[in-house]
Amino acid sequence: MLSYSQIVRKDQEREKERKKELYDKIFSCYLTTILARDKEVVAVWLSILQDRCEIYLSKNSDWLDKDNKFIDNITKYLKNISKNAPAKSEDNERNFLVAVTLYCSTKLESRLKKLKDDIEFYGDDEHVKSFKDFFSAKVGDTNNTSTITISGVCKEYYKKIKKAKVESRIPSEFLRHIKKVASYMGGLLS
Repeated sequence: MLSYSQIVRKDQEREKERKKELYDKIFSCYLTTILARDKEVVAVWLSILQDRCEIYLSKNSDWLDKDNKFIDNITKYLKNISKNAPAKSEDNERNFLVAVTLYCSTKLESRLKKLKDDIEFYGDDEHVKSFKDFFSAKVGDTNNTSTITISGVCKEYYKKIKKAKVESRIPSEFLRHIKKVASYMGGLLS
């Protein structure tokens, strides 16, 4: 029979392992987001080993030279970011952000267009109006806003509505497109 302290220790170990597995899944999702371009689908398998992490990648089309260069760059940035952690390197993180934004720009623009179409289609919905007000308050001039800034505002708004637990009342397509646009900023900052 286990003592109380042994049970607590085992529960703590299980919780630590569960959190690690959850983090691995989230990290894999973010990698998938920043590696997929245009109409591509990317699969990521993350294997955490004793002293390192192995990442296996697959996609639904051939890997091109520019894909390999991008992956090499991202690997370099991620190694530098993790090597310097917890300190932040503004230059390294900015360069990482620019590289991912350029690589994913077509897909992000496509998702942004779908979100804009939803805003027009559901324009009278109270939640769409709420998003427009939130966006205007955060950005001001909506015409000359970078896609990555829009992604960040969508991420903030999505967090806000999740916290308020109102997702079920928001048009599902609109909510899905906010989440997809927000995923780029989520993937870059995690």
